[in-house]
Amino acid sequence: MPSRPEDIKHEDEIVWTEDVSSFDYVRETLVDGVGTRRRPVSWRGQVGRRVGYAVLKAEAPSDRDAPGMFARRVFWVKEHDRSEQPSGPYSSGAPTEAVDPRTVAPGICGELTERAWGGPLTPGAPSSKKRAAAKRPQSAGRSQASSETGTASQQPAAIGQGVKEAFADWLHFRDVSVPEKIGAAAEEAFSRWLRANSQELTQAIAEAVAKRAALPQVPPPADDEGSRSGE
Repeated sequence: MPSRPEDIKHEDEIVWTEDVSSFDYVRETLVDGVGTRRRPVSWRGQVGRRVGYAVLKAEAPSDRDAPGMFARRVFWVKEHDRSEQPSGPYSSGAPTEAVDPRTVAPGICGELTERAWGGPLTPGAPSSKKRAAAKRPQSAGRSQASSETGTASQQPAAIGQGVKEAFADWLHFRDVSVPEKIGAAAEEAFSRWLRANSQELTQAIAEAVAKRAALPQVPPPADDEGSRSGE
């Protein structure tokens, strides 16, 4: 989930496990349920590759609902990000979690810059500007005004492309296949059909059972061996 200033105010240090000086952006995620304040945040089994993480102060409180657990930021990239594939799907534009690593500091949320976006922010990144405004309440007025100006000048093609890229990234992040999505939709549609036709189905089943009960009972065939012994 995205980070907010109140979520990261106990950070002490940002540790980069890779050199990100050439990365236009990294993905920023706040991870719940981490069992340590300072040791590396495990990313085993997750999508993508971890390139950094936040370290908390020694006195940082644990989660109120989960004692001994902490929320910490992780910075990561995926195989189709610009740092991995400069000519890939994010040669321009950026995923929703993207922040410029140069704007990241302890207790400070990363921001989406023109370098991270790969061009001017106006055509396709209004949601990212609103996200930055939510992270930085003190600059909310300026961010909101610039966001509204950008929204007014957007072109439908740019919006459509942004939606397609966001949905493609959503599928990649959750590792969900298209057949799974289609199967889930078909299952939901069949469930709705069953609910809508439950009375008719119940009546049809009842009639079939009644007809079967009314059929004459046919005695089972005689056992040949038993018949011979009776002779």
